[in-house]
Amino acid sequence: MVLVTAANGKIGRLIIKELVRKNYEVRALDINPAAVTLKELGVREVVIGDASDPKIVREAVRGIEAVVYQPAMLLYSETEMADLCVDESIAAGVSQFIMLSVAHPNLSTILQHTMKLKAEEHLKLQGFKHNLNFTILQPLHYTHNILVKQMMETGVYPNFKPLHKKLGYVADSDVAEVVGIILSEKERHRYATYELCGSSHLSIVEIAELFTKITGRNLDISYTERENLFRDFPNFAGIGNDSYSKAAFMSIRDTYNEYGFDANCNVLEWLLGRRSTTVEEYIKNECQGV
Repeated sequence: MVLVTAANGKIGRLIIKELVRKNYEVRALDINPAAVTLKELGVREVVIGDASDPKIVREAVRGIEAVVYQPAMLLYSETEMADLCVDESIAAGVSQFIMLSVAHPNLSTILQHTMKLKAEEHLKLQGFKHNLNFTILQPLHYTHNILVKQMMETGVYPNFKPLHKKLGYVADSDVAEVVGIILSEKERHRYATYELCGSSHLSIVEIAELFTKITGRNLDISYTERENLFRDFPNFAGIGNDSYSKAAFMSIRDTYNEYGFDANCNVLEWLLGRRSTTVEEYIKNECQGV
């Protein structure tokens, strides 16, 4: 059986669909009571609880063969939560551990990247010590951050990212497919760290132009200045409801605007055995569901 953490989110649900499609038995862990609906996707068992609680994590990993670990978002306790899952997994005899981290975790200008880098280090050291087969995945921007359905409904593309700097993207579905590949090719990916980025490198303006080309609808691009970040994006700023969450979110905004953020698609396409999903393909697929 495979445990998927943060299972009720967008990536978690796609990973679950991929694993069920490959006939894996799945146990889901999420703090949101709505995660019980994951059984409709084919999940066998659901554990509802806080992934920072040792008792909950111990229950979740009991009898599990492999863990697909997704991190908490913008939480000060993120590293401790990841370390707890690694330690409890080892104690429970888990044989494979896949950690979803982030591209370029060594960029100290982004606070949550530093947290993930520390979590990666703990996994590596404990994995080596206890002969745990682990793989670290480092995805770039997920395409779900391009809010196609909202753009269709409102005609507005809200952004805190730079409008003209090119950014890299990775399709959520490609990452889910890679997880399935690594689970099925277990030993081949032992101790590997893979940066995952697609082939699309686009600015916000270029994405808006692409959206118009596909849909025939013009978009107003709304750019949020630094001082209005928490006002315009309250869902991100309020994730942890503390000063760290706000500082971490601000560090993402500042780094993207000052430097941009990108990576290379070679590793992802090697893993998939095909070309990566483009932003254009993602937008077309999302539009079909509107």
